[in-house]
Amino acid sequence: MFKVLQHPSPMRPGKKLTRMILSTVALATVALTSPNLAGGQQKRSSSAKTTAPRFESGKGVVVPFTFEFNIIVLQVRVNNSRPMKFLFDTGAGISALNVSKARGLNLKKADSLDAKGVGGAVQGYLAKGASLSVAGVTVYNQPMAILPFGFPCEATDIAGIIGYDFIKSFVVEIDYDAKTLTLSDPLRYEYSGRGDLIPLIISGNTPRIRAQLRMPNGPTLEGLFELDTGSDGVLRINSPFVKKHSLLQSLPKQFDSAHRGVGGEIKTVDVRMRDFQLGRYVIPDLLVTLARDNEGLLSEDANDGPLGNEILRRFRIVLDYSRRRMMLEPNQHLGDPIETGMSGIDFGSEDCRPFKVKKVLENSPAAEAGIQTGDEIVALDGRPFKEIPSFEMEKLLSKNGAEYSLTLSRAGKELVVRIKLRRLL
Repeated sequence: MFKVLQHPSPMRPGKKLTRMILSTVALATVALTSPNLAGGQQKRSSSAKTTAPRFESGKGVVVPFTFEFNIIVLQVRVNNSRPMKFLFDTGAGISALNVSKARGLNLKKADSLDAKGVGGAVQGYLAKGASLSVAGVTVYNQPMAILPFGFPCEATDIAGIIGYDFIKSFVVEIDYDAKTLTLSDPLRYEYSGRGDLIPLIISGNTPRIRAQLRMPNGPTLEGLFELDTGSDGVLRINSPFVKKHSLLQSLPKQFDSAHRGVGGEIKTVDVRMRDFQLGRYVIPDLLVTLARDNEGLLSEDANDGPLGNEILRRFRIVLDYSRRRMMLEPNQHLGDPIETGMSGIDFGSEDCRPFKVKKVLENSPAAEAGIQTGDEIVALDGRPFKEIPSFEMEKLLSKNGAEYSLTLSRAGKELVVRIKLRRLL
């Protein structure tokens, strides 16, 4: 997690603040916001000068995507570059490009940027005038943050992030089942579906919606949550909301967790809520992550936390920023259970592969199988553990009732144990 401050150029005062959040669940996801606020009023931002999209034919295109590590990934060209992998991120208030990919793209530097993280800092710059193209359409004059950010593990080939200025140029239909984005001209778009219409609140160049959380044996709480297709997770609650409603004191069953951000770890707690209501749709037994930070971006109260793809993928979604609305149509995954790790193993990692046992939870399947701290997991059902991507491993160890044979290395000796998973939270 880190924040980007725009330095003033020598020719003009620096009045803008650009914030970038980097949080990790199974990987690092990025959210960039540009509040541009003064005295409570929204100032005119550079995005006001962006041009209308240019379609190769017609007034809409269907863009295929891959759904990697629970995040939408597109092929994007920057200034007629070769196609590069970009995250499609509604939580990003400005598009961003890794500085290593920016060389030779004729990007015009406008201002320098400092990105300060939990344990370090990086420097980059703001570029203007970029063109961003996906299959069949180009948007010109796009501002971009050029930063030396990086993504861990399987996501190392991600070059950048598609953010607000691109997304607002269209009505965007996200079909998670078909793995397509339909980008339409807002002036020509008419919605003909029967989905639930939910008002969007656009603030800081990111969309927010109001939704309700129902506590176990307790009240219903309303929150303002950010729609974040750049998050692979479920729902994270920022610490002001946690403190306001005494959630850490009200929910006795909870697991400590930690997600790694830029320069350090973000301390959180995982809990279960009775259900979550989004429009007319109710998702029962929701897994929620509570922030414990008293400092940094997880402690801010501009919204109550990001709503990620583990919920959003259960719908076909229409995002219409021009009319400040979202339409939700449930798909076949609406009733899928939301689960977390069921082994009781807290993994260490090396070379982006979790394989060393850092801790074993008491009275867990791992403890009952005789797994010990310091054991190295060599194989799962005979498959070399180091060859299993971390996101896939997370899914495998989150299946209630699943049984696996684990090959361990302990003090130079190999042994095999059986483990049967069960829900711990």
